[in-house]
Amino acid sequence: MSSPSSSDAEAGFTGLEAAIVLIAFVVVASIFSYTVLAAGFHFSGESQSVIHQGIQQAGSSCTVAGMVYGVSTSPGSIKSIIIPISLTAGGEPIDITTVSVRIVGPKHKEIIEQNSPLIDTFSTWGHWSVQERQNSDSDNLLEAGECYVLNISPSFCVDLVPYGSFAIEIKPAGRAALRVERTVPGRIDRLTQLGRW
Repeated sequence: MSSPSSSDAEAGFTGLEAAIVLIAFVVVASIFSYTVLAAGFHFSGESQSVIHQGIQQAGSSCTVAGMVYGVSTSPGSIKSIIIPISLTAGGEPIDITTVSVRIVGPKHKEIIEQNSPLIDTFSTWGHWSVQERQNSDSDNLLEAGECYVLNISPSFCVDLVPYGSFAIEIKPAGRAALRVERTVPGRIDRLTQLGRW
Protein backbone atom coordinates (compact mmCIF):
# COMPACT_ATOMS: atom_id res chain seq x y z
CA MET A 1 0.00 0.00 0.00
CA SER A 2 1.32 3.28 -0.91
CA SER A 3 0.95 6.37 1.12
CA PRO A 4 -1.42 9.02 -0.06
CA SER A 5 0.28 11.67 -1.99
CA SER A 6 -0.17 15.35 -1.35
CA SER A 7 -2.06 15.74 -4.65
CA ASP A 8 -4.67 13.20 -3.46
CA ALA A 9 -5.09 15.16 -0.22
CA GLU A 10 -5.48 18.38 -2.15
CA ALA A 11 -8.07 16.74 -4.42
CA GLY A 12 -10.03 15.56 -1.39
CA PHE A 13 -9.78 18.97 0.17
CA THR A 14 -11.03 20.57 -3.10
CA GLY A 15 -13.96 18.16 -3.12
CA LEU A 16 -14.79 19.16 0.46
CA GLU A 17 -14.63 22.84 -0.50
CA ALA A 18 -16.94 22.21 -3.45
CA ALA A 19 -19.44 20.40 -1.19
CA ILE A 20 -19.41 23.28 1.29
CA VAL A 21 -19.94 25.83 -1.49
CA LEU A 22 -22.78 23.69 -2.92
CA ILE A 23 -24.48 23.41 0.48
CA ALA A 24 -24.11 27.17 1.01
CA PHE A 25 -25.60 27.80 -2.45
CA VAL A 26 -28.60 25.54 -1.72
CA VAL A 27 -29.23 27.27 1.64
CA VAL A 28 -29.05 30.76 0.10
CA ALA A 29 -31.31 29.71 -2.80
CA SER A 30 -33.91 28.21 -0.46
CA ILE A 31 -33.95 31.38 1.69
CA PHE A 32 -34.32 33.53 -1.43
CA SER A 33 -37.14 31.38 -2.84
CA TYR A 34 -38.97 31.44 0.51
CA THR A 35 -38.73 35.24 0.57
CA VAL A 36 -39.99 35.56 -3.01
CA LEU A 37 -42.90 33.17 -2.37
CA ALA A 38 -43.89 34.94 0.83
CA ALA A 39 -43.88 38.31 -0.94
CA GLY A 40 -45.90 36.83 -3.81
CA PHE A 41 -48.53 35.45 -1.45
CA HIS A 42 -48.72 38.79 0.35
CA PHE A 43 -49.22 40.80 -2.85
CA SER A 44 -51.68 38.33 -4.35
CA GLY A 45 -53.74 38.57 -1.15
CA GLU A 46 -53.78 42.36 -1.42
CA SER A 47 -54.72 42.16 -5.09
CA GLN A 48 -57.52 39.77 -4.28
CA SER A 49 -58.85 42.20 -1.66
CA VAL A 50 -58.77 45.11 -4.13
CA ILE A 51 -60.54 43.02 -6.78
CA HIS A 52 -63.29 42.04 -4.33
CA GLN A 53 -63.77 45.69 -3.31
CA GLY A 54 -64.03 46.73 -6.96
CA ILE A 55 -66.57 44.04 -7.72
CA GLN A 56 -68.61 45.05 -4.69
CA GLN A 57 -68.58 48.71 -5.74
CA ALA A 58 -69.48 47.96 -9.35
CA GLY A 59 -72.08 45.37 -8.46
CA SER A 60 -73.81 47.50 -5.85
CA SER A 61 -75.00 50.26 -8.14
CA CYS A 62 -78.40 51.19 -9.50
CA THR A 63 -80.03 50.95 -12.90
CA VAL A 64 -82.76 52.72 -14.87
CA ALA A 65 -86.05 50.96 -14.13
CA GLY A 66 -88.28 52.29 -16.90
CA MET A 67 -88.67 55.13 -19.35
CA VAL A 68 -86.92 58.48 -18.90
CA TYR A 69 -89.09 61.56 -19.44
CA GLY A 70 -88.57 65.28 -19.76
CA VAL A 71 -91.12 67.70 -18.29
CA SER A 72 -91.62 71.06 -19.95
CA THR A 73 -93.53 74.20 -18.99
CA SER A 74 -92.67 75.90 -22.28
CA PRO A 75 -92.19 74.48 -25.80
CA GLY A 76 -88.54 75.56 -26.14
CA SER A 77 -86.82 73.38 -23.53
CA ILE A 78 -87.16 70.71 -20.88
CA LYS A 79 -87.22 71.95 -17.27
CA SER A 80 -86.91 68.67 -15.36
CA ILE A 81 -85.99 65.06 -16.04
CA ILE A 82 -87.82 62.07 -14.53
CA ILE A 83 -85.68 58.92 -14.05
CA PRO A 84 -86.96 55.78 -12.27
CA ILE A 85 -84.12 53.83 -10.64
CA SER A 86 -83.79 50.51 -8.83
CA LEU A 87 -80.96 48.28 -7.64
CA THR A 88 -79.06 46.03 -10.00
CA ALA A 89 -79.56 42.31 -9.42
CA GLY A 90 -77.92 41.29 -6.15
CA GLY A 91 -77.01 44.88 -5.28
CA GLU A 92 -76.60 46.17 -1.75
CA PRO A 93 -79.13 48.77 -0.50
CA ILE A 94 -78.32 52.41 -1.32
CA ASP A 95 -78.89 55.23 1.15
CA ILE A 96 -80.53 57.77 -1.16
CA THR A 97 -79.35 60.66 1.04
CA THR A 98 -75.72 59.88 0.06
CA VAL A 99 -76.38 60.04 -3.69
CA SER A 100 -74.91 62.84 -5.79
CA VAL A 101 -76.35 63.89 -9.16
CA ARG A 102 -74.82 65.89 -11.98
CA ILE A 103 -75.76 66.75 -15.54
CA VAL A 104 -73.18 66.80 -18.32
CA GLY A 105 -73.77 68.12 -21.82
CA PRO A 106 -71.74 69.62 -24.67
CA LYS A 107 -72.49 73.18 -23.48
CA HIS A 108 -73.00 72.80 -19.74
CA LYS A 109 -71.95 70.78 -16.67
CA GLU A 110 -73.65 71.14 -13.31
CA ILE A 111 -73.78 69.41 -9.96
CA ILE A 112 -77.43 69.22 -8.95
CA GLU A 113 -78.06 69.76 -5.22
CA GLN A 114 -80.41 67.62 -3.11
CA ASN A 115 -83.81 69.12 -2.52
CA SER A 116 -84.97 69.76 1.04
CA PRO A 117 -87.11 67.83 1.78
CA LEU A 118 -85.69 65.07 -0.39
CA ILE A 119 -88.35 62.33 -0.29
CA ASP A 120 -91.88 62.35 -1.79
CA THR A 121 -91.69 65.86 -3.22
CA PHE A 122 -91.11 67.70 -6.49
CA SER A 123 -87.68 69.26 -6.87
CA THR A 124 -87.12 72.98 -7.04
CA TRP A 125 -84.97 74.73 -9.64
CA GLY A 126 -81.34 73.54 -9.40
CA HIS A 127 -82.19 70.53 -7.20
CA TRP A 128 -83.17 66.87 -7.39
CA SER A 129 -85.63 64.88 -5.31
CA VAL A 130 -87.28 61.48 -4.95
CA GLN A 131 -90.66 62.35 -6.44
CA GLU A 132 -92.19 58.94 -5.76
CA ARG A 133 -91.27 55.65 -4.08
CA GLN A 134 -92.78 52.43 -5.42
CA ASN A 135 -92.92 49.13 -3.46
CA SER A 136 -91.00 50.93 -0.73
CA ASP A 137 -90.97 51.07 3.05
CA SER A 138 -90.54 54.31 5.01
CA ASP A 139 -86.73 54.40 5.25
CA ASN A 140 -84.32 56.21 2.90
CA LEU A 141 -82.76 52.99 1.57
CA LEU A 142 -83.30 51.92 -2.02
CA GLU A 143 -83.61 48.16 -1.53
CA ALA A 144 -84.24 45.13 -3.73
CA GLY A 145 -87.66 45.28 -5.37
CA GLU A 146 -88.07 49.02 -4.72
CA CYS A 147 -88.15 51.80 -7.32
CA TYR A 148 -87.41 55.47 -6.65
CA VAL A 149 -88.52 58.01 -9.24
CA LEU A 150 -86.01 60.86 -9.32
CA ASN A 151 -87.05 64.35 -10.41
CA ILE A 152 -83.99 66.32 -11.55
CA SER A 153 -84.36 70.06 -12.26
CA PRO A 154 -81.09 71.65 -13.44
CA SER A 155 -80.46 75.38 -13.05
CA PHE A 156 -79.56 75.78 -16.72
CA CYS A 157 -81.31 74.05 -19.63
CA VAL A 158 -78.93 74.90 -22.50
CA ASP A 159 -78.54 71.21 -23.48
CA LEU A 160 -82.22 70.36 -22.86
CA VAL A 161 -83.45 71.84 -26.13
CA PRO A 162 -84.64 70.07 -29.32
CA TYR A 163 -81.93 67.70 -30.61
CA GLY A 164 -79.76 68.46 -27.58
CA SER A 165 -77.90 65.64 -25.88
CA PHE A 166 -76.95 65.24 -22.23
CA ALA A 167 -76.04 62.69 -19.58
CA ILE A 168 -77.21 62.46 -15.98
CA GLU A 169 -74.75 60.83 -13.58
CA ILE A 170 -76.30 59.33 -10.43
CA LYS A 171 -73.56 58.31 -7.98
CA PRO A 172 -74.20 56.62 -4.64
CA ALA A 173 -71.39 57.25 -2.12
CA GLY A 174 -68.52 54.76 -2.55
CA ARG A 175 -70.11 53.01 -5.53
CA ALA A 176 -70.10 53.13 -9.29
CA ALA A 177 -72.08 55.92 -10.97
CA LEU A 178 -75.09 55.26 -13.17
CA ARG A 179 -74.76 57.30 -16.37
CA VAL A 180 -78.04 57.95 -18.19
CA GLU A 181 -77.40 59.36 -21.68
CA ARG A 182 -80.32 60.83 -23.60
CA THR A 183 -81.19 63.00 -26.61
CA VAL A 184 -84.09 65.46 -26.68
CA PRO A 185 -86.38 64.87 -29.69
CA GLY A 186 -87.17 67.63 -32.19
CA ARG A 187 -90.59 68.27 -30.65
CA ILE A 188 -90.99 68.93 -26.93
CA ASP A 189 -94.37 68.29 -25.31
CA ARG A 190 -95.42 68.83 -21.71
CA LEU A 191 -94.21 65.24 -21.04
CA THR A 192 -91.62 64.05 -23.57
CA GLN A 193 -90.07 60.59 -23.71
CA LEU A 194 -86.30 60.94 -23.99
CA GLY A 195 -84.46 58.54 -26.26
CA ARG A 196 -80.93 57.22 -25.95
CA TRP A 197 -78.02 58.79 -27.82
